[in-house]
This record gives sequence, structure tokens and C-alpha cells, in this order.
Amino acid sequence: MGGDWKEMFNAASDGDIELVRYHLKMGVDLNYQHPEYMTSVLIECIRLGKTEMVKFLLENGADPSATEGFGSTTTLSIAKSEKNHQAVHLLNSYLMKNNSNESIRINKVLLTGGNRGIGKAIAQKLLEESHEVIIVCRRETEGKAVAEELKYTTGNPKVSIIQGDLSSIQKCKTLIEKIKSEHSGINILINNAGVWMMEKKLNEDGLEMSFMINYLAPHMLCQGLFPVLKNNQPARIVNVNSGLYLKGGLDIEKTPYGLDFGSIKTYASSKFCSMMSSIDFAKEIEGSGVTINAVHPGVINTGLGDSPKFLSKVVSLFKRFWKSPEYGAAAPTWLALSEELEGVNGNYYNEKEKNEYIDEVKNEKLRETLRIKTKEFLNK
Repeated sequence: MGGDWKEMFNAASDGDIELVRYHLKMGVDLNYQHPEYMTSVLIECIRLGKTEMVKFLLENGADPSATEGFGSTTTLSIAKSEKNHQAVHLLNSYLMKNNSNESIRINKVLLTGGNRGIGKAIAQKLLEESHEVIIVCRRETEGKAVAEELKYTTGNPKVSIIQGDLSSIQKCKTLIEKIKSEHSGINILINNAGVWMMEKKLNEDGLEMSFMINYLAPHMLCQGLFPVLKNNQPARIVNVNSGLYLKGGLDIEKTPYGLDFGSIKTYASSKFCSMMSSIDFAKEIEGSGVTINAVHPGVINTGLGDSPKFLSKVVSLFKRFWKSPEYGAAAPTWLALSEELEGVNGNYYNEKEKNEYIDEVKNEKLRETLRIKTKEFLNK
């Protein structure tokens, strides 16, 4: 009995690897698309979520760059539309192998706040694209559970965690030294972690928590990890910011200590300070082989700001109309990976659209005031 494409198609759909193997040995063309079906065996298995069969087919010559029928719909786009994350990773891996004439770089990405919300969705996208991800996580047990989940959903084992806390100056310094020791190969830093405090809380340094985590911690990571990133250039820093920075400001005698606290104002002001830091650091590192850009990822439904407070409950009513973390991950991932942004430095993007900074954060005198005060905090 000879091989038969239709029988092989059905066997693959049923997950029968041995029967598919038989038909391949009999000379059936794995990449053939029958006129009655107008699809390939590989694409059908992607749609059905047959991950082991997809892996087997790719190992045995299925074309990862094939399009369906006579159209332009690729295997990769189908895998993404079906949210078949493991298939996306497998296809990207084989596409990279097949593009042997091109220099394709597997990046090593350090990501803060990658255990939930936008950060977790960023990690997933990066892993699907076959990159390596190190997630900074305050709670080690929670971080390990997320890493295992991401390994399973994406099929990419190159995800790990590093326990670290961004809530104080000394804890940030400890984390930076730990990263330099354990992950000296990073070439992308994504500062995604953030808090939206519903009530005033000071850290062990006497600093308001939003100011510490949303501004000072990413500032310290940029400065402390710059030598590592420069050694691995070209390298990028992505600061996940917020469009609410427009509503922020800086009173240097009050803002760092929460003396002008207001749940919305304080969050906006911490992002305002972070934006000023991005502008300064971009100037400082110009021409170094490392770039920094800031991004507002969109209005996204995450756990940011969740608390029993009345304002939080009001905001939660609107969150159902906000966009998903997966949507919010698109722009930061694009900034981290896109070839068109190679060498681009010092910009702010509202999602994927370049925006001008507001005049207030471009104020050199105000930025100098923040720089001086920041040095005082760090040199105590």
C-alpha cells in the first residue's frame, strides 16, 4: 500500500505520529496542499492545537514559512490568531534556523514586573519570539510559578526569575549587583514594574512609595546596569511610562516624601519624574551603543491601583472597557525588538506613535533639580 496525502492529513489531525511517519516514508509530500482542502497538514495541526504533531512535522521538513492556499496568510499569523503560543515559538525557532544567511540575534531581556499584567504579556511575546527572559520578581515562589506557566504556554524554556525588591534604595543596589553577577549577558532592559498607591506609604528611606518604585528604581537600574548593557551592545532600555505623566509635576521639597500626596496626582508625578530621567539618560548615553525610549502602552486593564479604597472601586467599574494586557504588551515589545528602531534614542511613544514631550519635562532647570536631589538620596 502506497502513501496517501488525505490519509496522512487525517492521521495528523488525529495526532497519530506513527501513521504520519509511514506516509512520509512512502514519499507523500508534507508541504502539498490538496485542492479540496486548500491548506497544509502543518496549518491544520496548528489550528487544532496539536503541538506535538506540529513539532514532529517541522522536524520532518514542514515549511514554517508556508502560506495557506493561494493567499498570503502564513503559518505564523495563523498560530498567533489561534493563540497557539507553543506553535508560535516552534515556528519562530525554525524560521530562524532557515534564515541562516541572516544575522538573527537572540536577545537576553531583563524585565521588571513580569509576573502579572502587561509585564507577563511582554514576557510571553518575547518567549514566543524565541528570546530569553529574566523576570525580576519580589516574591520568589510566585515568580517561579509564573516562569513554569510561561515555559508551558510558549514552549520556550529560556525563562527564569531573579528575586529582587524595588521598594528601597539599598534593596535596589543589592538587586543590581545580583543581576551583574548572575546575568551579565543582558542586552535589553524593560523597566515595567510600577505601583499606583491609593494611600500614602513611605519606604525605609522616608520616600513615598510611588516615587521610589516608579521613578527612582528604574533610574537606578538604568545607571547601574548601563556598563553591562554597553558590553553587550547594541542594547536597548524601554521605560514603560504612562500618558498620565501629562498631569504630573515636581515639587522637590514635597513630592519625594509624599507631602503633596493625592492618589492620581502622585502616580502622575512619579511618571513625570521618570520621563525627565529618560530624557537626561538618553543625552548621557548618546552614541554609546545603548538606547533608551519611553512608552505609554495604552489604557490597559491590569491590577494596577487595585485596593479596597473607594477611588479604586470606582476605577474598577471603568476597567472592563479598557484593553487587555496582551494589547498593552505590543508597544513595549516593539520598542525592544523592532529593527526599524535600531539606534533610535530619547523618544517617547504613545503606543507605537512618536509623541513630543510636554514642555514641563523638557525644562532643564527642573530636571537639574531632580538630578541633584536624586544624587543626594543615592549618596546617603
